[in-house]
Amino acid sequence: MENDIKRLQPDKLLQELAKLFMTEAHDRHVYCVFGPYDLMRPFQKRLQEEVNRGSFDSKGAVQYLSLNRDIVGHMKARGVYDQASRLSDLRRDDEFRRILSQAFRDLVTSRIEEKGAVGLILADFELLYAYDLGGNDISIARQVAINGKRVCLLVPGAMRDGRLWIFHEDPESRREFPDALVFKNSGWVFELTP
Repeated sequence: MENDIKRLQPDKLLQELAKLFMTEAHDRHVYCVFGPYDLMRPFQKRLQEEVNRGSFDSKGAVQYLSLNRDIVGHMKARGVYDQASRLSDLRRDDEFRRILSQAFRDLVTSRIEEKGAVGLILADFELLYAYDLGGNDISIARQVAINGKRVCLLVPGAMRDGRLWIFHEDPESRREFPDALVFKNSGWVFELTP
């Protein structure tokens, strides 16, 4: 699988993603960009600026979601933030995890189903992984990337032995990213290079 990964510098990667979001899509389209934090952070900022400018919108609206920020905002809009905050403070992790999981799933589903939406770019997975929601919940990206919809995942991580490891730089935080979201032999897996 590692031979199927395109290694690209930021400018070339932005061009490649723009092409993917601007072409017709009929089956599942999940794109995965990975690289170390020190490269990923500035790239995320540039990508978000391009999305905000509408650079990828020729087939429909593309939205950039910072999951850490947007899940909290979504919980506030749904009126469950105060309850979630109390549960977190009381270390009632299972109950908090359920609310967080529902908020994430609802956020992604509602945004991809908005009128005119063609794709989502998902970044900042720390909150989900802090509560061990990474493997199960993030896979919703595969479920919603159908019928011309696309999802791009920005993963701070590294490929080792054919598997993508998120937060690979910290041995205590390192987790395997869901293999079902790394479309092998698709040409949609990119390593961000300097």
